Amino acid sequence: MNAHDTTAPTDRELVVSRVINAPVARVWRAWTDPAEVAKWWGPYGFVTDTSERDFKAGGTWRHTMVGPDGKEYPNLARFEEIVPLERIVLTNGGGDGDGPGVHFRSTVTFKDLGGKTEITMRLVFDTAAMRETAATKFGAIEGGRQTLSRLAALVQNEFVISRLVSAPRTRVWQAWTNPNELAAWFGPKGFETVRANLDFRVGGTYHYGITGSGVTMWGKWVFEEIDPPARLRVLQSFSDEHGGLGRHPLAPTWPAQMKTTIELQDFGDRTLVTILWSPFDATEVERQTFADGMSSMNQGWTGTFERLEDHLKESVL
Repeated sequence: MNAHDTTAPTDRELVVSRVINAPVARVWRAWTDPAEVAKWWGPYGFVTDTSERDFKAGGTWRHTMVGPDGKEYPNLARFEEIVPLERIVLTNGGGDGDGPGVHFRSTVTFKDLGGKTEITMRLVFDTAAMRETAATKFGAIEGGRQTLSRLAALVQNEFVISRLVSAPRTRVWQAWTNPNELAAWFGPKGFETVRANLDFRVGGTYHYGITGSGVTMWGKWVFEEIDPPARLRVLQSFSDEHGGLGRHPLAPTWPAQMKTTIELQDFGDRTLVTILWSPFDATEVERQTFADGMSSMNQGWTGTFERLEDHLKESVL
């Protein structure tokens, strides 16, 4: 995923910025088409239900953000200024229905970087106290980072899926980093692990084999970042039984390698698990195969999450 940056220039401001590997026109469309906004607006695991969106200066945007735990956050926004491909200015007020909400003026700018887009969201709150509430109670800084991450994934044809699981984050981290536990649950439903060798360190690997539906598949991770208990970044590929590079046994044009990020986030006594998946060093044919396979990826990861949840319920450490 592309780099992002967050800063707070004053005690009333919050700024989130990201460079996205897509032209300005594509990023602009993601902001202006209501069907696309619904696919990325909000932090990981959130769904946005829009009841009214009149995208013009003076227009209104009424929407409710629904968290992965089902909690609702109603919002009312008004567009003040729209300069196509350059700038969107809007005011927004919202909360969670529990205590006072927050109100801010947001300026979103789009900077053409020659095929890429630098997008910056600058939020100016009515008071420093409101900014503090947004940052601490509502997690606005991390939420902004995640929102732009979802936007980038959409316009770059990458895959994102989140699941709220009923276990604390340290327990979920262990399920992702212990070879015996990974062997017990990782993989689509109907498959079982026949080998799991883990060298858990940056530069280390996880080499595994799974079998089901009459086929055996080998996979390999190379760990690029380990940030316990929050984040794993790996270079993932199909493999062979000896640990060499391989191809998808049923889809030869599937990307040979993929960047995979696993993010774990506290959600009360539960954990929000988010997977970000993108082709690495892929051909156009491989990228198209990946883009066309989103629904099957969603099905596969949903089954894998269900196996993780069952494992966490059944296992006793």
